[in-house]
Amino acid sequence: MANYYVAFDSNHADGPYSFEELEALYKEGEILSETLVCPEGGQEWLSFGRIYHLTKNTNRKSEEKETERQQKKRFVEFILDEREKKPAWVNEQEPLKITVEGLFQVVGAMTIIAGIVLFLINFYHHQFPIAFIYLLSGAFSCLGCFWCAKVLTLLQKIADKK
Repeated sequence: MANYYVAFDSNHADGPYSFEELEALYKEGEILSETLVCPEGGQEWLSFGRIYHLTKNTNRKSEEKETERQQKKRFVEFILDEREKKPAWVNEQEPLKITVEGLFQVVGAMTIIAGIVLFLINFYHHQFPIAFIYLLSGAFSCLGCFWCAKVLTLLQKIADKK
């Protein structure tokens, strides 16, 4: 911080004083907010009250900026830490691979969706018997696909043991 000279009266200037020293003198009542001060190396005399408020506001703003910077830094660190964490469904040891079991499961899901869609379309057109046939065929196809996927998984486990 800058040092300041203090004009105690019109004929006498004293200093240099640091801002902290001037602040202590001000709090003790030895100088007033109207007391003129001049920064070291400067030529303009200003009231201490103006310097005091400017310096305090600048310090507060720099502290607020620092606090804001710290908050942003903590937020960025939090985001980076969260990015490094893997969701529970991510398997790091084995990359995603297409398997026959997986294809059966996808086809099973598609058959139940198709059965529901065809059921709704036919139900809307008041073709109730065919609507229920589509729904049941979709459901049984889905069950069949998931059953095949499970059987293939079990056979794979048996084959891996041998």
